[in-house]
Amino acid sequence: MYAVQRNCMVLVFLLLALVPTAKGSDEPENSENWAVTSAWVKELPTLEQQIVLVSLGLGMSAHVDTKLIPAVKSKSDMQWVLKVAGTSNVMLSGLATRAVEVRAFFDDRSKVYLDVMNGRIDADVFEQEMAKINVRIEQATAHITPQEIAQVRSKYRVRLQDTETTLIAYAKLRVR
Repeated sequence: MYAVQRNCMVLVFLLLALVPTAKGSDEPENSENWAVTSAWVKELPTLEQQIVLVSLGLGMSAHVDTKLIPAVKSKSDMQWVLKVAGTSNVMLSGLATRAVEVRAFFDDRSKVYLDVMNGRIDADVFEQEMAKINVRIEQATAHITPQEIAQVRSKYRVRLQDTETTLIAYAKLRVR
């Protein structure tokens, strides 16, 4: 009898260990909610918002290029990477409350990711479209001096790092 009760207790313990906590099993460990972590970006003046959003976009692109793409082993892996990249652009677009032109770039990038995922465009057209958008981003932000960029990145260094980390984590979670 004692062995049966003990086995039942072990089984209950194991089941409880597998049940997600109130926080949710899909949330990244040690990270805040995306809306909370990123809210500060929405309140920035236009110039600072442009710099921060482009910096976050560049950080996400670097993560995709250096971490995600090299790990691709199948077509479904590549689809997942494209979804993560597209999702991150949608998330960044939502932060562009004052930098309307930057929002349009993120929206355009999201659409191109969606088009390639759905087979409406091939890899060559994808690359061409992204290159066009990148040229438009460079032209629209050409008035920003390197000193202004350095100043804003320095001013918000910790927040930028935290927001970029959370952006990467939540973009991955949203496409699971």
